[in-house]
Amino acid sequence: MGTGGKIAIGCGIAVLVAGIVAVVALGGVAYWVKGKAEELTGEQNRIEELHRKANANRFAPPADGAISEDRLQKFLDVRKRVYAVYEKHKEELDEMGKKKQGDFGDVRKGFALINELRLAQAQALADLGMSEDEYRFLVEQIYKSMWASEAARSAATPAAGASSSPSSAQTDVPPGNIVLFRKYEADIKKYAMGGLEWIGL
Repeated sequence: MGTGGKIAIGCGIAVLVAGIVAVVALGGVAYWVKGKAEELTGEQNRIEELHRKANANRFAPPADGAISEDRLQKFLDVRKRVYAVYEKHKEELDEMGKKKQGDFGDVRKGFALINELRLAQAQALADLGMSEDEYRFLVEQIYKSMWASEAARSAATPAAGASSSPSSAQTDVPPGNIVLFRKYEADIKKYAMGGLEWIGL
């Protein structure tokens, strides 16, 4: 066999080995993607199951928008559990926020973190007997109470002048909500997770 034949056989073997490596690598990637998809689907199913359990606790918002202290305490317990997960990843979030341009890894980490937070919230809601509707109602009322409380404080300062009317800022906030907000203000602010309310957390 001549040199050309040996080169052709060598090239053929190299192509065959490269093909086998490519198939194995592609299979590995496909297996990894399948595993991640199953993991995500499993977490999603678990979250939905927990939401069904939590939502079995029917909630009708009070006509006057009043918050009861015992439900506010349960709300804070939910927030505390979610905050524990948030705090565990706070450094990662800060680092991702400082990057000028994120990559696929950042997107993957972000989705994984949001899912972990959603799972913690769903578990807490189910454990503590609070529906998603009640949780959203409390978030809304707490923010309204915070704004009304700040408006009342601003109106109470001499620098605010006579033009600031606390009653106009508090028109749809029950006075009892403001009292509760001020009583639990430190915890409410401690367990706030900047911007995560916009995604339902």
